[in-house]
Amino acid sequence: MTRDLELTLLLADYHRTRPILEGDVTARGIKLQPRRAETGEACMRPVYEEFDIAEMSLSWYMMARCRNEPVIALPIFPLRMQIHPYVFCSPASAIERPEDLKGKRIGMDQYRLTVGLWARGILQEHYGVRPEECEWVTSEPEGAGYQPPATVSITIAYKSAEAMLLDGEIDALIPPNIVPSFRAKDPRIRRLFKDPRDTVNDYFRRTKIFPITHTLVVRQSLFDQNPWLVSSLLDAFNQAEERCRKSYEYAKRLAFPSAVLILEEEEEVFGDNPWSHGLTVQNQVVLEKFVQYAHEQGYIPERPPLGELFAPVGN
Repeated sequence: MTRDLELTLLLADYHRTRPILEGDVTARGIKLQPRRAETGEACMRPVYEEFDIAEMSLSWYMMARCRNEPVIALPIFPLRMQIHPYVFCSPASAIERPEDLKGKRIGMDQYRLTVGLWARGILQEHYGVRPEECEWVTSEPEGAGYQPPATVSITIAYKSAEAMLLDGEIDALIPPNIVPSFRAKDPRIRRLFKDPRDTVNDYFRRTKIFPITHTLVVRQSLFDQNPWLVSSLLDAFNQAEERCRKSYEYAKRLAFPSAVLILEEEEEVFGDNPWSHGLTVQNQVVLEKFVQYAHEQGYIPERPPLGELFAPVGN
């Protein structure tokens, strides 16, 4: 009898991944040793060097893969984000629409973060705002081996991007998480898109894109020796996702006063499984757009086919 492979796993705790973290869903042939990732951990270092299987920033992974680092992604996507609600501005900045960002100072923790890649791509493609038409101010150096294009102006301020917006030093902000000042209803910060729900829904209806921001990666040598890991893990993540969706069928267990209406509205716009894994037709649309934006913004020197970026699903 073949023993299961014992493999370490770094994965954030989302409703759709919790069954794996808690051992309620197992992967065929694998004995997982999971660790819950801290917020932002997938974005800040090459986690595939420390763990057998790891959740990783899609932009960092793509750069690493295109530099021929010994890592390959599985077609599993633990995290996606609607991007439009994560663009903020100062009410004093005279920014009324996305086009007004031209010539403005925009803050980020780091320019290279995946949320920034998506935001700049969307702003350029759909609103005509090119990255080189803005001034970018970051809190810290880039890391991840990213070299911004020479045409883009970036100043490292070594100060919290949120604090810079509140202090009037920048006009807009693209954070990876909703910042505390906005949740506290500080009058010095507001969303750029004044009706973010309609904006998000309209964007999805037009593009069919629900932006992917994280993927699951393994070391290349581990995949080469055990290509069956892909299908095993894909099955496990699909099972965990299905459990998550089924738990929402009884809407009264959710802590939202209008949960039953929220779930109905979400399904009407995004379908019954917007978090699907695998290289489905819809996921290919999302990933091809990501590759396009990554190439345009200098993350990668060329646009590789998805078959070179993601491990094939075998038996």
